[in-house]
Amino acid sequence: MSAVELAQALWLLVAALGLALSVQHAGLPVLGQGAFVAVGGVGTALLGPGGRGWPLLVAALVSILAAAVLGHLVALAASRLEGAYLALATWALAWLVYRMMLAFPSTFGGAQGLVRQSPAHLVSPWLGLDLTLTPAVHVVVAAVTCALVVVAGIRMTRGPAGLDLAALREGPELAASLGIPVAARRRAVLTVTAALGALSGAGTVVLLGLVAPADVSPLLSLQLFVAVLVGGTTSWWGPALGVALLTALPHVADALPGDAERGRGVLTAALLVVVLLVRRVLAQGRRTAAAAPRGAAVPDLPHPVRDADTVLLRARSITASYGSLRALDGVTLELWSGHVHALIGPNGSGKSTLIKVLSGELEPDSGEVEVRGTTMTAPGPEQRVLEGVAATPQRTIILPGLTPERQVAVGLRGGSRPRQAVLRHLLATPSSRVAARRTASLVAELLRETRLTPVARLDPAELTVGEQRILQIARALATGARVLLLDEPAAGMSSDERTTLRHVLRRLAGNGIAVLLVEHDMTLVNAVADHVTVLDAGQVIATGRPSEVRADPAVQRAYLGTP
Repeated sequence: MSAVELAQALWLLVAALGLALSVQHAGLPVLGQGAFVAVGGVGTALLGPGGRGWPLLVAALVSILAAAVLGHLVALAASRLEGAYLALATWALAWLVYRMMLAFPSTFGGAQGLVRQSPAHLVSPWLGLDLTLTPAVHVVVAAVTCALVVVAGIRMTRGPAGLDLAALREGPELAASLGIPVAARRRAVLTVTAALGALSGAGTVVLLGLVAPADVSPLLSLQLFVAVLVGGTTSWWGPALGVALLTALPHVADALPGDAERGRGVLTAALLVVVLLVRRVLAQGRRTAAAAPRGAAVPDLPHPVRDADTVLLRARSITASYGSLRALDGVTLELWSGHVHALIGPNGSGKSTLIKVLSGELEPDSGEVEVRGTTMTAPGPEQRVLEGVAATPQRTIILPGLTPERQVAVGLRGGSRPRQAVLRHLLATPSSRVAARRTASLVAELLRETRLTPVARLDPAELTVGEQRILQIARALATGARVLLLDEPAAGMSSDERTTLRHVLRRLAGNGIAVLLVEHDMTLVNAVADHVTVLDAGQVIATGRPSEVRADPAVQRAYLGTP
């Protein structure tokens, strides 16, 4: 391999590493990295020497900035897109940039592209530079750039930002429920991805002195996507393997009969199919370990003395509908500090809908929700979490690859808004080390409160169903919530695990937290609840102490059964 080929492969690796941030670490299937490479390459050629005559370094920086802005705008426009829809949207961007280059030959050089002097000269009187950018220089610069990106990526994913990325990748809905600003994190990720893609394009055009539409076609976007998938999910150096395969593709395509360009496309598509099949087989082959229940039953705690005058959350006359179906009809509810408030009723009575309204996931047709005397107007769970209200999902959601200890730390990220936490961690500042120690202390305390200390560093797949359900409570609690909305937390638990859950709920209430418990297990409700509200057909039919509700004839007819 010549120095030119090695340098070209290394610049391509820069784009692949940027794409890995989106695809592998944030779970965003971006298929438009070739468009950002084109912006960097074309921008540098148009603005730099031979074009507008700007200094080469300035032209490259402006092009990279333009690509970063484009990536940010794409993230804004596609903020509500998931999965295949996001892939198609970014794939369309790759086609749009490619077609624009062909449609304006007077600007972009048509099919032949833009040709500039090579090797280029980097001249900067301010820095005292006059450097000829030979292929050997490119090899060094590109290799150092790749190393810096990898080191920064490893450090970032092991720090606070890594927790956000893991939550985005494994469960965007869960991330939102924990207060993590999903849309903002996606914009940041796609902005960095685009900037690295543009850096790759700028480096390549300076190396080769040429940028043509065929070099930055949608096929390049597909090839980079395949390179990232080949690299796997855990290693930042993984894309290097994919780029090595891409570098070999032209030689294999040249050896095949027919058009070499079409041959590269066919080989890329075949490689993509093979990679997806292998990943699927590996995913199906992973066995989920069902661990035996751990720990003995814990004794019940006495109901602590509480401040009965503090209403943390109040819902007034909540009405919510799904089309023509009215799920909630004038529901009023109060959650008090230090109380466990059970919400029961038959299936379809509106319990989960009320949870969604209180957590901000669903906007009611009418009525209002107050948190500590302030009426909530902004929709979305992120704002609710900042106000101290967090909910757990009805189904069990774990974050594969993150130990319970790290998953609780994700909750801590959601409840706060550290603006420069990522940069401080990358630079290893003293304040970042202090913050890391404080985070570890808070996580340890929360694990003790929820009886998860013995399993803190296990693979989440090794946890029992009950431990996974309690882990969801610990994650929500980590946001700093003073109001916990628990949707059937005892589902799938064993008898011992329900005893542990009862202990945890009473302990949380003893710490002054208001708990809303949606549950069908009346034994658990009777043992843990201070107050019970019964819903039927979207309306409150009874509310009071557990003993009073059990004796209510309307409740017996609608839910408990007439004795």
